[in-house]
Amino acid sequence: MLFAKTTLPTDVLIFIGKLTQLDLEPIAYRLIHSNEEKWNIQKTQKAISAYLMFLLLVYLYPNSQLVPNQEIDRVWHYHILDTMKYSEDCEMLFGRFIHHFPYFGERGKIDKENLQKGFEQTQVLFEEHFGITMDIFNKPSIPADCQPIGKITQLARPRVNIGKVFCMEYLLD
Repeated sequence: MLFAKTTLPTDVLIFIGKLTQLDLEPIAYRLIHSNEEKWNIQKTQKAISAYLMFLLLVYLYPNSQLVPNQEIDRVWHYHILDTMKYSEDCEMLFGRFIHHFPYFGERGKIDKENLQKGFEQTQVLFEEHFGITMDIFNKPSIPADCQPIGKITQLARPRVNIGKVFCMEYLLD
């Protein structure tokens, strides 16, 4: 377990210090007062705590295909929706923007298998580092169909042909 070790590398201690300074109360407000979520304070606290652990894993394993569960992903979504705050928080924590790639597992059979492997790896890392499972709400975790991307890469996105939805000719009449 990561926190059971008496000596952690300096960079990890610094990152943990930054995590403790992160103000996610506005995100908690949105989760509790959202018409969509309506989470209570206990559920919100647990989910935000798990999200912070996930962010630490993103820091520790920047080249891994980490996959959050749906509750962690929900917190991540609400954090991202406050675009200025999310951008500032990413810069403060990681020194760069952490992108949210929402198509992981949706680009075919192999991609779906990679999503499941990434989720299983994330679950193992949660248990190794924090001594807990990702099943924070007393129900089995379900993987979210996304992953954090720290470096700009060319990623294939699924597409649907929607035809012309906006034509300049309508503006020129």
